[in-house]
Amino acid sequence: MAGVCLLGSLPAKASARLQAWQFDTGQNRLIFTTESGVEPQVSLLANPHQLVIDLPGIVSNDALGNQVVGGPVRAVRVTQANAHTTRMVLDLSPDYNLDPKQVKVWGMTNQQWVVQLPTATQANAPIDTFPNSPLTIPDLSKASTSRPLTTVGIEPLPSLISRNQVNTVAVRATATVLRGVQAAAEGFFIPTAGAAPQVQVYRTRDTNHSRQIVIDLLDAAIAPGLSAEALPQGRYGISRWSLTQFATAPPAIRVTLTLDEHSPDWQITPLASGGIWVTPIGVSPSQIATPPTTVVLPVINAVVAPPPVNRTVAPPAVATPVPQPTVTPSSPRGQVLVMLDPGHGGVDPGAVGIGGLQEKGVVLAVAQHTAAALQSQGIAVQMTRQSDQTVDLQPRATMAETARATVFVSIHANAVNMQRPEVNGLETYYYSDTGQVLATALQRQVLGTMAMNDRGVRQARFLVLRRTSMPAALIEIGFVTGATDAPKLRDPRWQAQMGQAIAQGILNYLNGRP
Repeated sequence: MAGVCLLGSLPAKASARLQAWQFDTGQNRLIFTTESGVEPQVSLLANPHQLVIDLPGIVSNDALGNQVVGGPVRAVRVTQANAHTTRMVLDLSPDYNLDPKQVKVWGMTNQQWVVQLPTATQANAPIDTFPNSPLTIPDLSKASTSRPLTTVGIEPLPSLISRNQVNTVAVRATATVLRGVQAAAEGFFIPTAGAAPQVQVYRTRDTNHSRQIVIDLLDAAIAPGLSAEALPQGRYGISRWSLTQFATAPPAIRVTLTLDEHSPDWQITPLASGGIWVTPIGVSPSQIATPPTTVVLPVINAVVAPPPVNRTVAPPAVATPVPQPTVTPSSPRGQVLVMLDPGHGGVDPGAVGIGGLQEKGVVLAVAQHTAAALQSQGIAVQMTRQSDQTVDLQPRATMAETARATVFVSIHANAVNMQRPEVNGLETYYYSDTGQVLATALQRQVLGTMAMNDRGVRQARFLVLRRTSMPAALIEIGFVTGATDAPKLRDPRWQAQMGQAIAQGILNYLNGRP
């Protein structure tokens, strides 16, 4: 995976921004997220050989930058086509003979889109056979020989469901399996099996202006046999549930909650041990008014019987519903920005450990999971690098300063001599006093979640800590040279758990309870 997609959940507004994008070289696809809904306009040009994606009503984010990819897609560039349109340009290899009909464009939501390109072997139609399109797109290089070929069709978003419903399709094996939805005293619990769920949360309204919460689970599948009758009926102010399976790559699930007029807002909390808590904000579930109609609750199918809830796993905010946390006395929640800094990258692999395990890849994966977990809680996130790219130390600090980040967290993996495999564990570093509080919050949360050796919180003069004015910490998530740590660092499931633990540590700090 090259890059990272940060998640957005804000309603449409003027001058919405392109929040983030990634180009997945393994899947040969572009994924991007905008701050509000957008209808992408995708066209293929012949000379220069480019795929152009215009985003009307969206302004670009200079911090996201461009990316050199290589292969069929040589580079991805982001620019401002005009005052109200962001343009994403994929520079294609001259010998990548792409048929527009092979390009698929679809939306996980109206804010998160995927542009799927065929592989180099699949894209074999001669370019000269493509029909012209009446659409004219100006070439970024202002070359008069630019010729638009065709506008790529966009598949519409799935319609919203009007009643409890489970829609399934056959998908390949996934990391996570959703087993059902269960009503509990604290709210609702969504049990999952396998890897900890990768969650994206959006708040929107349907065509009847009813409030909805949309929970997207990535690399996930609905358990066989799960039926709509097994979903809660009319509980706690949630009038409808729908579960929809998408046969995307990887597969994904969309869980939609339609709220009635009595419902409060809800907090979505993925658990590192598996499962998702859905808890009301600022009120106990028992205090939520019941609609005037009487609803008969169905018998829950045995295949999704509630598993015993491990109270030691759920964070305090889940066990007892609390109001939306106050981040800082002087900064409202909407202004909070976390700058994540995956160490090394590009020509700098960082530490290289057992079996050639490279630090740069591990920390990027962990940072992606951290970003996803923070975004699911409404926290804005930026990253100093989105892919396997080279970024010097000073630009990392400069990005945080320019963005006026609330906190800066640099993620690294440690190493010692390969002859010392017995050295394993977690270390977190700080420079300033405020950084010490952040570092302590991170160390405590990760150690409380992950089974690791505690190597302590220490002061250090790392450049990214010294040259950032906001609270800053650098966390070493384990030793690539350690006999115990290295296999964990290599494990995608462990990476996801570590990312979520770091996110919770950041939230603990922001909530003032390190």
